[in-house]
Order: sequence, then C-alpha cells, then structure tokens
Amino acid sequence: MLVSSTTVKGCYINMTDKSSCPKSEKKYKPGFSLHQNAVSLRKRLEDSRLKNHELISQLERTEFESKLLREINTAITSTFELQEILSLILQVLTTLVNTQGVSVILVNETDNTLRIAESYGLSTKDIENFYIYYARLNQGFFYEMTVEKKPRFFDSDTGVFPLLLSVPLVSRNKVIGFLNIHSMYQNKPLTNEKTLLVYALASQASIAISNAQMFGAMREQAIMDQCTGLYNFRYFQEKLDEEMAYAEENTESLSLMILDIDHFKHVNDTWGHLYGDTVLRELANLLKRNVRSGDSVCRYGGEEFAIILPRCENEIARRIAERIRVRIQETTANDRRNVFKDPITVSIGVSGYSTGVSKNILIRQADLALYWAKNNGRNRSHLFNPDLESEYEIYNQK
Repeated sequence: MLVSSTTVKGCYINMTDKSSCPKSEKKYKPGFSLHQNAVSLRKRLEDSRLKNHELISQLERTEFESKLLREINTAITSTFELQEILSLILQVLTTLVNTQGVSVILVNETDNTLRIAESYGLSTKDIENFYIYYARLNQGFFYEMTVEKKPRFFDSDTGVFPLLLSVPLVSRNKVIGFLNIHSMYQNKPLTNEKTLLVYALASQASIAISNAQMFGAMREQAIMDQCTGLYNFRYFQEKLDEEMAYAEENTESLSLMILDIDHFKHVNDTWGHLYGDTVLRELANLLKRNVRSGDSVCRYGGEEFAIILPRCENEIARRIAERIRVRIQETTANDRRNVFKDPITVSIGVSGYSTGVSKNILIRQADLALYWAKNNGRNRSHLFNPDLESEYEIYNQK
C-alpha cells in the first residue's frame, strides 16, 4: 500500500493522515471562497477601526469636557460677584449640554420664595407663569426637591412652565436653588452622559453661589445701618463720590437732600430710646417708599438722613423734598396703626451739583439749606442759594 506524503517548507505531511499537520488558526467560514472570507475580514477590520475612532472621539470629548469643567471651576471660584457667576454657569451649561433654555432659580429664605436669578431661552410668558404658579416655596415639585435634595426629570409637557431636568443646588446640606434645563437645542435628547455633566456643573455651581451669597451678605452688613436698614454713612460717602464723578463725566444733574427729625431729643426724652429707634425705622421705610429706585437713602447720623438723587434737577429735588415732608407729617398725624405716639415732622435741605463743586461743598450747601429750614420754624424744606452763606456768617458773628 502506497503512502502519499510530501514536504511543505520543512513540514512532513502524510496526505492520508489529516492530523499530521497543525490546523490553521484562521477561522474561515465553511463553504465560503477565499475572496468571500477576505471581504468578511476586511469588514471586521473596518468595524474595529470605526469603533476605535469612536472611542478616541469619546475620549477627546471627555478630555475637552473635563478641561472645560476645570476651567469653569477656576473661573467661578475666582469671583464673588453673583451675577457674573450665574451668567458663566449658564454659558458653560449651554456649551457642554447643547441646551436651548436654561435657568438658575435661587431660594429667598427671608420670605420662603423662589426667584429666577438668571435665564437663557425662556419666554416672557414662561417667566410670568413661574412667578404666578411656582414662586411660593410651600408646595409643589420645587418644595419636594428641597426636602428630597435629589434631581428630577420631567415630561416634555409640564404645563405652564417647561422643564426637562431640575437639579437642586445644595450647600451645607441645604438647598439654595436649582439648576434647570427647560429645552434642548433642536429637541435633541438629554443623554446620560450629558446628564452627568449637568450634575458635575451643579455641584461646582452650588459652592460658588453659596460663597458669593455669603460675601454679599458680609459686604451688605458693612454698608448697612443696623437700626434702620438704610445705607450707612460710609456707603453715603462712597456713593456720592461715584455719582458726582458720573455727573461730571456725562454732564448730568445731581441733587442731594439732608433731612433732620424735628425735636427728636424730646421724642427720646419723653418716650424712651426704644421708641426713638422705632421712629427712625418707620421714617426710613417711608423715605424708601417715596423716592425713585435709583435714589440712595442713607442714615447720615443720629436723627439725620441723606438722599442722593442722580439725574435730578434742583427744582425737581426741592419738590420731591416738599412731598416727602408733607407725607411724613400726614402719615404720623393720622397713624391708624398707632405706631406714632405724636406727630413727627422733619426739616429738609436741598443742594444741587454743578461743575467744579467738591463733595464737601455740596454737603455744606445742603446743610446750610437745612440750617435755614430749622431756624425758620422747622417742618420746612429749602433749596440752597448763595445768600445762605452770608446769612450763616452773620448768625455766627452774633
């Protein structure tokens, strides 16, 4: 019997014994030609290449996102200006997550309410609906999230206020606000990867916002009068410098008012200093209600108040002073709350800034007008005029 055999590249092969040569490790599909197997192999290689490319792209995106998060962390912790921080947070959120509508809502602990501190992409109607239906923090899903301290997803149709995701901003185990996504660009889905980025950003935002709020509270304490809640004398000096510089640079008008409570020593001596403090607080609130939003009402010292009125002509300021004087007299004389034991009156001096006038001169002119009002019967308002200088000098010589 003949045994068929041959040698291939040093390997002795018994042609009748299939086990005499090692099997190839390449797994070709049975019944396929060599060409078909090559095509299949190329396809698998292409799939692997695409997967590797996708993996590399994902790593690059992750690296970019991580770098951006590090940069935002550095940026938002390098400032204590709250609005600057909020704006930066929403810019980064829009870039990272490709959102269209976003907002930061903050908690006001004083009255237990919510306010939209910063937002992009919300309509005026959306904002109005928020304040109508959700601003009170005593019920609803925002209240529930303050208790649970957990993010919440929402259906695309949440009613009057659109929401996709709301993440509580937690600092020192207390919810100080919410980072919200209201809509995505071109209605793209909010993926798990993007959601994790939102959580990471919210964590950084919580720390930065909390620090900014604490800094703001300390800064406010430094410029506020504790008794009346008005700006103090330090703030008055700085604000008057600022407004005078603006008026000089922009050729704008500027007026100053100084008020003094008539016979305030008698009020303290008769009713006590606690009641005197009550009078100061009540008059402070009345003054704030009777000036413009851009005016600065300050505690000047003792029973004196000062009001800085930017972009206000002298004569208009005089009319405002007279209106305030009358309002104080009428309010305290017809007090239905029984806060005031006797009617309270004030004397007011008014001065106006002109080019070249120093701060000390502007204050002195208001003081001279006040001096005239107090020495001419009190319960008056008076606008400075140059004749008051000579009158004051004559009086001092007596």
